[in-house]
Formats: sequence, structure tokens, C-alpha cells
Amino acid sequence: MGLRETFRENLRFYRKRSSLTQEKLSELCGCNQNYIAEIERSSSKFPKPETIDSIAEALNIRASDLFIEDGCPKNAVTFDSTNFTKEVISELSEKIEKTITDYLEKKI
Repeated sequence: MGLRETFRENLRFYRKRSSLTQEKLSELCGCNQNYIAEIERSSSKFPKPETIDSIAEALNIRASDLFIEDGCPKNAVTFDSTNFTKEVISELSEKIEKTITDYLEKKI
């Protein structure tokens, strides 16, 4: 994978991980939304170092994170805390309900 492709994939990954739209990221880093979209989809568009720094700052990552190819986040499994929380609550609710039901059946 080339440097530009790695950058594009990492940019898209970190933007989505931060729950940012291209528009919101463009506002945070002072770029045009169309420019962010072009960077993400076209290997012919590549930002200046200052823009890369602004993007990284807006994503709250190091600029170098956008260029890491080994273990590129494209293939990484991300931790989804919202779904995990829902699963834990659902599982605990079922166990609590069963425990209470069992307890009440013994008492009644």
C-alpha cells in the first residue's frame, strides 16, 4: 500500500472513529469540506504538512498516526463502547430478573 493510500485510509478511519463528518472535520481544521472529501477519495490530492498537522490536531492524534501502514486501522477491530454497554446492561438485566423471580418464587 502506498503512502497516499495509507494516509487516506487512516484519515477516514480516525475521522469516523471520532464520529466526525467531513464537514465537521473541515471546520475543526480550517479546510474546505470538499477538500477533505477529495483527500479521502483521490490519490492525486495530498495535503501540505501544515494541513496534515491541523487535521491531526482536529482528530486528537499525532500526525505520524496518519502514515502508519503496519496494522493500518482499516483492518483493526474497533471497540464500540455503546454496543458493549447495551450488551452488558441487557445481560445483567436478564440475570437480575431471573434472580428476583427465583427469590420471589421461593418466598411465595
